[in-house]
Amino acid sequence: MQNNGIPLVNVPMGPGSQEEGEMVLDYMKMPSEMDSYDIPVLPESDQAAECPQALAVLEKLQTLLDHYKVGDDVPTLVLDAMPDADLDLLNQILGEGEVSVTVDSDTTIRAQETVLAGVWRLRESNEQGVVIKESIEIADVPLCSRKYAFANKKQVKFDSENLPAGVLNAPSVLVEISEASESYQQAKECISEHVINLSLLPFSPQDHAFLSEQTGTGAVTILSRGYGNCRITSTCVDGLWRVQYFNSTDQLILDTLEITDIPQVACAAQEDLDDSAERLKEIREVLV
Repeated sequence: MQNNGIPLVNVPMGPGSQEEGEMVLDYMKMPSEMDSYDIPVLPESDQAAECPQALAVLEKLQTLLDHYKVGDDVPTLVLDAMPDADLDLLNQILGEGEVSVTVDSDTTIRAQETVLAGVWRLRESNEQGVVIKESIEIADVPLCSRKYAFANKKQVKFDSENLPAGVLNAPSVLVEISEASESYQQAKECISEHVINLSLLPFSPQDHAFLSEQTGTGAVTILSRGYGNCRITSTCVDGLWRVQYFNSTDQLILDTLEITDIPQVACAAQEDLDDSAERLKEIREVLV
């Protein structure tokens, strides 16, 4: 028989051949929980009747929701003069939805989507933590998200000849970011979003650190909760967002960069707002 130089390996088979000895299979932990959102417990009609200002706000909210279309000017209901009892009742009725927004600028703004998609409860505080404004907005995403996202803009600049040790692929991504950002500044909303999937790239820890250093961190953070979390953070590069998806065990499963006005995953669709208008009608019928 001719010897082709292919080594033969004796693989054990049969009873006892599958003993793992000291080896243990280490499976990735599977998702076991999902954040869920229940309809808030509505007050009794007599309790609601004791808070006429809260009911008046719901009536105004209904009118605004019935007519609002995504892209319209954002309507705002200011709640600063509302009595505490009415404000508490309003918060109980509106509840908390899946998306929250934090803006850290000269003041701190916290925006929480209510159980009515596209209806946002906003609270603005000064540096001492004192609340200076309470309001409700109707929008696909709170107005402050767009206003402050790239307040501290900068250009991507680095010395390609003197890179930190271990940095290999980040520079090419930064060049792509710079070109896409320039196109975004020229065309703004006229262009489709530009997405870079970092999960598919051979990025070292040094690459990630260098990328974060060059792009900086912006003022806006958006968190969408559901089956796991989606964390959306603005950067200091005009139009550039870092969008990271985590499963319910907090493992990063998708890491992307998006050059766009606002990532679509953070926005309520027109269908959501139309549905919110119908749900608010049902809620108000129960309260009256």
